[in-house]
Formats: sequence, C-alpha cells, structure tokens
Amino acid sequence: MDDTNDTPERQEPRRTPAAPEKKAKTDRITLGADTSEVSAGREANTTLTEAELTLYGMHCDSCGKIIERTVQKFDGACIRKFDTVNNRIVIACSSGELLGEIRGALLKKGYQTLLPGEEAHEGFEAGSLRRGLDFIKSVYTGENGFETENLLVKYSIDALLLVLAVQALLSMFVFSRIPGFLAAYWSVTILTAVSVVALLFAYCHAYAFRKSISCMCGMMTGMTFGMAGGFLIGAFAGATNGMFVGSLVGMAIGIGFGYFTGRYCGVMGIMEGIMGGLMAGTMGAMLSVMMVFDHLVPFLFILTGIEAVILVAFSYMLYKEHGNMTPEMVKFDGNSFIVLALAIDLALTVVFIYGPKAGTVLGGF
Repeated sequence: MDDTNDTPERQEPRRTPAAPEKKAKTDRITLGADTSEVSAGREANTTLTEAELTLYGMHCDSCGKIIERTVQKFDGACIRKFDTVNNRIVIACSSGELLGEIRGALLKKGYQTLLPGEEAHEGFEAGSLRRGLDFIKSVYTGENGFETENLLVKYSIDALLLVLAVQALLSMFVFSRIPGFLAAYWSVTILTAVSVVALLFAYCHAYAFRKSISCMCGMMTGMTFGMAGGFLIGAFAGATNGMFVGSLVGMAIGIGFGYFTGRYCGVMGIMEGIMGGLMAGTMGAMLSVMMVFDHLVPFLFILTGIEAVILVAFSYMLYKEHGNMTPEMVKFDGNSFIVLALAIDLALTVVFIYGPKAGTVLGGF
C-alpha cells in the first residue's frame, strides 16, 4: 500500500510581473532648449522654450511668491527652476515675445531678469528710492494696473477737501466764539484731517487683501496701524488736552485700527495691533506734553509727514506681496469713505476743543 498523499499539489497563484518603476525625468536646463515637458495642468504636447535668467531684486521667500504669481498670470509660461542661492530662475514660455512681456512685468515689480551678457541697472536694489517713486507715480496716475488704487486716491482727495471745508465753516460760525481758537487749533485741525484720510486709505488697502494675507504680513499690518494711528492722534490730543486725555484718545484710535487690521491673520495680528496702539498712544501724548514750549507745532507737521511716508511704504509692501487691487476689493464707495472720514474727524475735533484739559496745552491752561 502506497502511503503517498494523493491530495493534489497546491498551485501558487500566477503573479503579473510588476511594471518597471518609472523614474521621474529631471529637466536638463539649457538656455533656449525646447522641451515638451510642462507643469501640471498644461497640454502635454505644448512646446516651450526655456530661458535661464539671472535674478536681481529678490531678498526673501515673499519675493519668490510674488515672482511666481507674476509668471503664472501669463498663459503658456511657467517657472521650471528657482535657485534662490545663486539668484537664478528658469522660465519656460511659448515664445520669445512672451518672455519679454514676463520680464517687463517682473521689472515693474522691482525684479530684473537678465540674460547672459546683460548688466543690471541701478535703482532696483532693496530699499531703492526709484522703485518707491515709480509706485507713487503709478498710484497717482492710475497707470500700470493701478486703476483701483487711483480710485482710492480720488476718494481720499475728495474726503480731505470736504473735511477741511466743513472745518472752515465750523471755525467761522461755531468755534469763532472761543477766544484764540484759530491761533491755538489751526495746526491740529489740518493735521487731523490729513491723518484720518491717510489712515482710511491705508485701511482700505489692507482690507482688500484680508483673505490672502500671510501671518508675517498680517502682524506687520496690525503693528503699523496701531503705532501710526496711536502716535499721531495721541500727539494731537496730548497737544490740546494733556497727557491723560491724549493717552486715552491715542490708545483708542491706535488699538481700534490695530485690531481691525491685525485680526485678518488671527490672534497674533490682534496682539501686535493692540500692543502697538497701547504703546504709541501714550508715547505720542507724552511727547507733545514734553514739547509744548519747544516748537511743538512744527514738530507735529514733521511727525505727520514721516507717518505719511510709513503708510505709503506699507501700501507698497502690500502691492509687492499681493499685487494690484481690483474694483470688487474696495470696502467703501466714495460717499461712504467721505462720511466715515468726516465722522472720525469731527469726533476728534469735539474732544480736542471741549474735552478735559490738564497742564499747559495748546489753547490755554
């Protein structure tokens, strides 16, 4: 008897041979080389021409994001390589003409892209005055995609003219009964109107990008508004009312602007805005009280001018970070902007003139 097990032999299941692993192809970057490999979302059979460019003007990761967003706005173009260490960029695009348009757009943003043999021009380095002046000119004229920013400028000019006209009428028919009113309050009246309108312009600019603002930029926004608003208004109120009222009013304005602009990036922005308003409101009032007998009025004009430069630089920072505004981003229409500016200005005027006064201030003891 055969003891061999008659059970059929188990057959191993047939395995389909695994497909050979595909290795990701790495582009070999050469100037002017044609390639059919394009970024995701583009036609696979599109032929692009690559250009390796030397980049001038990039200083941080935010600059890289700005450059990338600028290139992505052009159909038929993409960035193949970004070498931040050696300041080189490889752009793939469908034609040399398109490459020229991209380079022009980047130049308007303050970034030079140079082909081999080309030399960098001066005026595009970090902190360049030329770049700032070009930005101001574009906003003022509405050119180079700044139509919406120019609309805000028109709102601001209309608001400033109306506020000053209302203040002139009040001075002639209401405040003229106060002895020495014009001599004591003319400077603060003008500077408050200018400051309120400037702060509202910057606030509308910040509001436009509230949904895309980065944490770092949001904290800077809250701190800028808290410091600028608090210091300016605190200095004005300190000059007319003394340390106590000046500090309270300065902190209220600074904290208010700091909170409403800093909150777009969360609690860190709120904290920066509140701390900025707290510090600047008291410092502005204290400085005016200390300088009441030492050229205070000229100093207030200088202070307002410097703060205006800071707010212009802030708007330039937003433009570099996010690009141009579009009409749907504007928070207020022209009438609403004017009404809000007038309301804030008149409220501050009432405090300056009729609020409690302590020590030696503009307008008497």
